[in-house]
Amino acid sequence: MQKNSRNILLDILKIIVAIFVIALHCRFLSDQKEIVYQIFGNGIFKAAIPLFFCVNGFFLYNVFQRNQIKVWAKRVFILYFVWMLIYSYFWVYLNNFNPIKTIPILLFGFNHLWYLIALLFAGLILHQLRNISNKVLLISAIVFYFIGITFQYLGKLHVFLQQPMLDKLLNYPPLHRNFLLYALPFVSIGYIIKRTNFHTKLSKRRVFILLISSLLLLVLDSLISFYCLTGNVILNMNLSFLLLGPVLLISAFKFKITSNLNSELLSKYSIAIYLVHPLIIFLIFNVVALSITMLTFVTIILSLAASYLLIKLNTKLKYIL
Repeated sequence: MQKNSRNILLDILKIIVAIFVIALHCRFLSDQKEIVYQIFGNGIFKAAIPLFFCVNGFFLYNVFQRNQIKVWAKRVFILYFVWMLIYSYFWVYLNNFNPIKTIPILLFGFNHLWYLIALLFAGLILHQLRNISNKVLLISAIVFYFIGITFQYLGKLHVFLQQPMLDKLLNYPPLHRNFLLYALPFVSIGYIIKRTNFHTKLSKRRVFILLISSLLLLVLDSLISFYCLTGNVILNMNLSFLLLGPVLLISAFKFKITSNLNSELLSKYSIAIYLVHPLIIFLIFNVVALSITMLTFVTIILSLAASYLLIKLNTKLKYIL
């Protein structure tokens, strides 16, 4: 237990959005009306990743100030390497050891592990850009994100349907969901927030208005996609994330939940839940058939239990979390 009471809202929020990722991968609410699933499955549940990247950018400021980029990069790389090994059955054995399929997975990450490799390269690039002005860094972040979202929609709208190879490339997720066009923009914004202490300069009222506005924009964003795109389209990037990700981060500092709970422990739970849950889903699928709702709740419970074990194991093996 920590001796002093501190704000743990950010840590709680990270656990909540990690559970959102579980809901996303379990396709929670997909058995409801299509428009409901569109708002949650292609919108609210996916707000986790922008927040995670913003949080990492925020704390990278201290890493840069302490000249610990090599230590940080080593930790992220080892975490990526370890969990790629843990999931190797899925991307090596199930691909029949086909190098054509496995090499891209190594470069871009298996399934949810794309987040780690994207974070690693985004952090290294940001370190090289750390001394440029906030204005240039922010504009660059927005431009890169717009390029990524443009690629995504060109693919989803099949603008180049008459050119099959180009259409296939534009619908290849790593083309836009990568370190440069997705991770770097949010990591940069989180870094700017910390460098300017922007999270301390807004009143609670303004932050609350921004939070409600960004959530409404996300719903609107999801509805536009629902009515403009045909078929069961999966989106990785929403325009509204550019506002929602940073606002969620700022909200976690502006609104407080004070407690003497161990903040580091809570943070490890969010990481563990994110990393282990696909394995839990796979195991459940191979043992019992569950409804979507039951699958989601069972996965959450088992992921929490597995996270507890991982945290205990991490005291002996330092690079699991």
